[in-house]
Amino acid sequence: IYRLKEDLTFMNQIGTTLSVEERLKLELALLKINELEQFDQILFWGKIEGTSKDFYIALGLKFRDQYEFPHKKFYWSSNEFKFAELPPLNQEYRDRVNEFNTLFSGQHDKILIQVVDPDAAEDNQQENGEEGQETKEKDPFADSEDEDNIKVPPKNFTELDRLAYVIRAIDTDCALAPVGGFKLTPTHELRYNPDFRGLTIKEAHEIKNYQHFRAPLTLEKQEQIARDDALFKLDFLDPIEDDLPKGSWSVQSNSSKTHITVRSLLWPGFVGYHRANSSIFGHCYIGNGIKNVDLPFLL
Repeated sequence: IYRLKEDLTFMNQIGTTLSVEERLKLELALLKINELEQFDQILFWGKIEGTSKDFYIALGLKFRDQYEFPHKKFYWSSNEFKFAELPPLNQEYRDRVNEFNTLFSGQHDKILIQVVDPDAAEDNQQENGEEGQETKEKDPFADSEDEDNIKVPPKNFTELDRLAYVIRAIDTDCALAPVGGFKLTPTHELRYNPDFRGLTIKEAHEIKNYQHFRAPLTLEKQEQIARDDALFKLDFLDPIEDDLPKGSWSVQSNSSKTHITVRSLLWPGFVGYHRANSSIFGHCYIGNGIKNVDLPFLL
């Protein structure tokens, strides 16, 4: 969301929004990020609701000098609205993230997986086993081992690490834009399309007219960009209608049929929006950060 006050009204269609206090504090916090970082655009990405505190997420976009797709950088904040960069993914626990299907607490330093250093445990065992025996002291002047062999102690998996996974998963699965909202320049830089005047009311209600706002993952779109065909087409990003499971998106509108929302059933709380016959579009997530893993069995 770029126009925080105006575009949050689209979230009303799913019965959620931000309070006036939240919105005002967010606007000030986003301005501070913009002062410190050289982004082309700072957006409010969404909110993860926790049991004791909430997480607020901001997204910085850099279009200039970025080949084929803008650079994305995520920021997080708790209820204090002091944003910090979202940490990189902890690859060690990549396969275990889906084990956590409970609500976030909002405590970023809460340990979810306690890691025991095997070397430290072995040392403790040796100390206990050799108690009462003389130990050989290390010579302080002896050659040290190769620094390359020094092991970095394993890091505990915290709620902030889980948050980093969930935010990027939602963004990859759900971030979207209407076809025509972006264009590829001859230098292969993505830009907002200044000629985009919006989808018609009929077009805006068709799922085929929306595409993912991410670097293409499908081979077809990657080859299209490589051949420069994307310079002459507007549908050069992955279409959301091909997402699995089929039926994971729902297109809804208000009574005037001009305010369209594209809602994810896989990640409840995600809303893509577009005002027909205008250049206004975007997306936002406000939810508990839990994926609907049972969706394939419900469709």
